[in-house]
Amino acid sequence: MSNKYAQNTNIALQNQLVQWINDAGMAEGHKKADLLRKIIEVLLHQASQMVPVYIDNILSYVSDKSTEVKKQVLAFIEEISKLHPQYLPKVIGGLRLLVIDEVIAVQKRAIQASSIVYRNTLLWICKRYAEQTTDLTDVQYVWQHLTELKLIVLNMIDSENEGIRTHSIKFLEEVVLLQSSGGNTDSNEFTLDSLPLHIPFLKRGALEEESEHIFTLLVKFHNSQHISSVNLMACMTTLCFLAKYRPHFMPRVVLALADLHTTLPPTLSQSQVNSVRKHLKMLLINIVKHPSSNDMLPQLTQLLLDIGMTQQEINKVIPKERRNKRLGEIKNGDVPAKRYRVDSPQSNSMGSDSNSRSDFNFDEDSNQAILPTTTLLQPAAQLPAPLPVPKPLNEDVLFDALDNVHNVVKLVMATLANNLPDDMPENFINVYKPIPNSGSKAQKKNLAKMMMAHINGEPLLSLTHVPTSSLTDLAAKIPLLRDDDEKITLKNAVAKLQESTKADKKVEDAVSKLMEETRHLKEEERRTKNMEKEKEKEKHIPPPTPTVPKLKQKVKLLKLQEITQPIPKEIKEKLMIQAVARILHAEKDAAIGGAAQLRSKFITIFASSYTPEIRDLVLNYILEDPANRIDLALSWLYEEYAFMQGFNRHPVTLQPKMHEKHDQNYNQLLCALITQLFERGEPATESCKDVLLRKIYSEAPVITDEAIDYLKHLVTEEKVAFLALELLEELCIMRPPRAHKYVPSLVCHVLSENAEIRETALKSALKVFSRSTDAARKAIEKHASLYLGFISLSCPPSELLGGRHARMAWTDDMYKTCLNLVMALFPENEANHLIIEVARVYGCSGAEAKRCVLRAVEGPLRAAIAKQPPIRPAFLALLEECPRGSETLLTRLVHMLTERAAPSPELVSRVRELYATRVSDVRFLIPVLNGLSKKEILAALPKLIKLNPVVVKEVFNKLLGLQTPDDENPPVTPSELLVALHLIDPAKADLKYMIKATAICFAEKQVYTQDVVSAVLQRLSEESEIPVLMMRSVLQALTLYPAVGPLVLNILELLLEKEVWSHKVAWEGWVKCCERLLPQSCFLLASLPARALPAALQASPALAAALRHHVAAMSAAERALLPPHVAAHLSEPQFNVPSSATPLEPLPPGME
Repeated sequence: MSNKYAQNTNIALQNQLVQWINDAGMAEGHKKADLLRKIIEVLLHQASQMVPVYIDNILSYVSDKSTEVKKQVLAFIEEISKLHPQYLPKVIGGLRLLVIDEVIAVQKRAIQASSIVYRNTLLWICKRYAEQTTDLTDVQYVWQHLTELKLIVLNMIDSENEGIRTHSIKFLEEVVLLQSSGGNTDSNEFTLDSLPLHIPFLKRGALEEESEHIFTLLVKFHNSQHISSVNLMACMTTLCFLAKYRPHFMPRVVLALADLHTTLPPTLSQSQVNSVRKHLKMLLINIVKHPSSNDMLPQLTQLLLDIGMTQQEINKVIPKERRNKRLGEIKNGDVPAKRYRVDSPQSNSMGSDSNSRSDFNFDEDSNQAILPTTTLLQPAAQLPAPLPVPKPLNEDVLFDALDNVHNVVKLVMATLANNLPDDMPENFINVYKPIPNSGSKAQKKNLAKMMMAHINGEPLLSLTHVPTSSLTDLAAKIPLLRDDDEKITLKNAVAKLQESTKADKKVEDAVSKLMEETRHLKEEERRTKNMEKEKEKEKHIPPPTPTVPKLKQKVKLLKLQEITQPIPKEIKEKLMIQAVARILHAEKDAAIGGAAQLRSKFITIFASSYTPEIRDLVLNYILEDPANRIDLALSWLYEEYAFMQGFNRHPVTLQPKMHEKHDQNYNQLLCALITQLFERGEPATESCKDVLLRKIYSEAPVITDEAIDYLKHLVTEEKVAFLALELLEELCIMRPPRAHKYVPSLVCHVLSENAEIRETALKSALKVFSRSTDAARKAIEKHASLYLGFISLSCPPSELLGGRHARMAWTDDMYKTCLNLVMALFPENEANHLIIEVARVYGCSGAEAKRCVLRAVEGPLRAAIAKQPPIRPAFLALLEECPRGSETLLTRLVHMLTERAAPSPELVSRVRELYATRVSDVRFLIPVLNGLSKKEILAALPKLIKLNPVVVKEVFNKLLGLQTPDDENPPVTPSELLVALHLIDPAKADLKYMIKATAICFAEKQVYTQDVVSAVLQRLSEESEIPVLMMRSVLQALTLYPAVGPLVLNILELLLEKEVWSHKVAWEGWVKCCERLLPQSCFLLASLPARALPAALQASPALAAALRHHVAAMSAAERALLPPHVAAHLSEPQFNVPSSATPLEPLPPGME
């Protein structure tokens, strides 16, 4: 039962995996990564037997575009190397591809996974070899790929990305740890000793040599002068980790850390230096606590002291069993050697002071100190007896001897004379490093330890690698003297020094005697001069009477204030000026000596911190050659700016007084540089004035208001007007925080009388508006509104007249100048609200101003509408607000909004509301007619047809869809429009307007075809009352389309039923239609009643002739059916006129 359950579970898991794999193939991004994570989780921990089936599916995502998916694949490779290492041959290739991926995050994750895979691979190799497997082809394949992967990561330590370098360091740490011997480490830990000896493609020696090479590379990278702080701390951590787990690396690690403490990389900032030193202290403490640091404890202790820890703090860190070295020696059975203080009575029995212990020399046959140097320099007759007990030679004695200058000089001279080779060794340049803090106490102690170690025959450290810390017992293998055949040892050099000291003793005595005689001679001369001065004083001033005995008077101390006099202020200032002048004129000497920057710094400090005379001196010096000294001027500006902002970096004696206003100094300097540079007419600076002016304005830290005003003034100068405008534009764009303060100086020139300056300023203002901040845009819009408001004034303001105050009449050019800026801002999306301001000013302006506004606004409004087709909120707000007097402008705006597109419902609603409440002019409705309902259009027709015929025609074209051919659903059909025109109440519109309107419709033959006209006539004939213009339209239809004759006969017959003879206008038209349709209309005449027939025959004699002819052509039976009054009327003499006697009626107006 359990087997069946397990089988069902496996089937369910397999089905689930298949579904997830299929979904992952169709998914993207995070969803695919989540699905892949689920697949890996189930595959590795619940259905491991299916790994060989689906491993290829997962590895196929190595080339996926998603970073998260690739990271999931790397996690899968990690788990495979741990749980199922037998599949390493399949996954190792994918890992190698991901290590060289283009995405940085994937590379870092792949390097991190490589460390785990590398360890698991070595474990797998050991396991395979332990199983005594004969076929190791797959193992060799994996190791080959892993070796190539290791080389790739090793090269990544020089990558440009800091994170990749850090992960590479951690990978190399793992490699060194695995490929080196473990020493006294845990037996369960994998080391190089765990590898089998007889694997053909794995050699222990080669792996250990490789680990040594990689460790050396890490140390070299650690000591690099251009390493970043993150990489440095990672490398420090790696080296300390290796030192703790591989004790044979400990000496080199301590040496590297000491070297780092001495010479930190110069690229680090102060905060990074603090972090590195703090990290170094923590790592050293951890090393001290580790048992493998026993041998290096003195060096580590000294290094911690140099870092800043106290001895008490170090004792707390050191383990208790290693805290007291003396106690440890006693426990081990060793008697510690007794050491004497150098300044103790045993070592200083001659009664000399404590300083005399620093003057020791060395005998060439022993290591004991025998005589002080001061004793050796005395004459032979004065030599004291030899000391009975010689001092033991130790580090303190050597340190005291090195603390004497004479001993050091002689030791150096002896070494240079006897030990210096003729040719420089080849590796000297690579090995040599300058000793930092040379001459310090720590360096002397270190040198004494090295000398003592060399004399005792102990291993010697290289001086080039020893920091200021005392690291005497460090196990370094680089000797101090490379060639033993040609160089003598340090011990022999000390012996040589003793011999040279004895040989030169007489020379030194002679020199000392000569110096003593010279000193006595100078003392005699000084006493003689003092006596002469006292004699001169005694002549004028009597000597004071002493109040105490002469023998009891104390020696009077000299005070500098009593024996010297202060320099007068005038002389001091003169000397200061002379000193500064010398510095100013030492430009070439400073450049040759490499002190140009220091000289520039001094000059700027002097100019900004001292008297006005020095300021003027430096300013005149700069203006003598501004082209070459502009950088000095800018440095001075920045120094003044630092004072203005409160960055007091100078001592108190150099700081300006508190009452001085630093902003005034900066402003005065900036304005002086600009004005003097421009106003000086020196030929040498004429060609570079533009460049210098631009450099000052572009590189000065702050441009003050006075400097902007001067730039504004330069626009009025013909030669530099355009340069000044260009600089103003650059200031507005390149200095956004203060752009709103610079904008007024630029925008004011759009009112200039010079057309070129006006156009340039307008273009610059638009450029600033499109690229600057909101504050600058608001400033430009504010000035645009101000200039727009000028047109509502009765006379032009002084701004338009170049500052002149005079009463002049407005001209079209003046109006256009005021409107230029606001019109130019219309196409900008941000300036939509300006249209409301234009409408407000338009409403309160005169007729001429309105005409200019209407003329000027059309182009910008069209550009604005074309740039953003949807109706802008500002336009709708304008329609809602509708300032009084701006109806014409609003109408024009609505026209432009609806020229190329149908009006939007929102626009139609606003116009409808405005027409009903505020604007009574029907022309306001014309642009939105297509958006109105049929009822609203027909209601407005009586007013519309009263407009100019051209306007009426435009209205009809809009209604009939002639302006927008794409509009398939016009609000009114042609037949409805013509019918509505006939049905207009004559009380609302004169007949002449109706006649002109119908004539316009009939003129559009493409719209009013025969079918349309026939439908209109048919519709009009159905009206209960005969329309006034119906018969006129019937006549026009007959003229345009003769084929409608039968329809007209039917209409005429219908009109008989409505007693058409009772309507005068309609009756006249009816008669004329009958004339036009003769002889077909004769039957209509015969149908007329007795009271209407005479009127018809009298109105048109031709009708009578046609009727008579018609009756004559009838048969007797038909004639009998005629009404009696027809024959009676035809027999009357007045109707017996030939048909040709009466001419045909002319065409109606408009149809000629």
